[in-house]
Amino acid sequence: MARKQKLLRNSTGHLRMVEQEAKYKAEFLAKDGLPELQKTPPRHLDSVAKAEYRRIVDTLGKLPLRNLDRTELELYCTWYSVYKNTLIKLKEETDPDEISSFVSTLDKATRNIKGLASDLGLNVNSRMQMNMPEKEEDKPKSLKERYGMSS
Repeated sequence: MARKQKLLRNSTGHLRMVEQEAKYKAEFLAKDGLPELQKTPPRHLDSVAKAEYRRIVDTLGKLPLRNLDRTELELYCTWYSVYKNTLIKLKEETDPDEISSFVSTLDKATRNIKGLASDLGLNVNSRMQMNMPEKEEDKPKSLKERYGMSS
């Protein structure tokens, strides 16, 4: 698992200029001046969605999510609520047609939850991807650029 990112001034290793610039850029982007994510759940969410919002909002404070991302977080919580409520109804249902409908709803909710969770950094892979510095694509160099030779 990747280690937590350190601030540039707290780094103890010898970093190349490229690595120093990447850290500086990441720190700058994290201090973007955009309003932080709202800590209290919106009123329009149902009780299950509000509970999920409260559960994850403090943890999300460490990720570079801002108030601009609130709609995506609300959608995640809403789909989570749909998932939980459908599970409860499915356990009580005996009609095969209704069971099929509930399973279809569960499948749709699961796909939406996974997609939104990935966008928000709620799974390991997406968090690691958020913390990885972008690499410039390796372009094939000409002989002149590679060896300093004239053509």
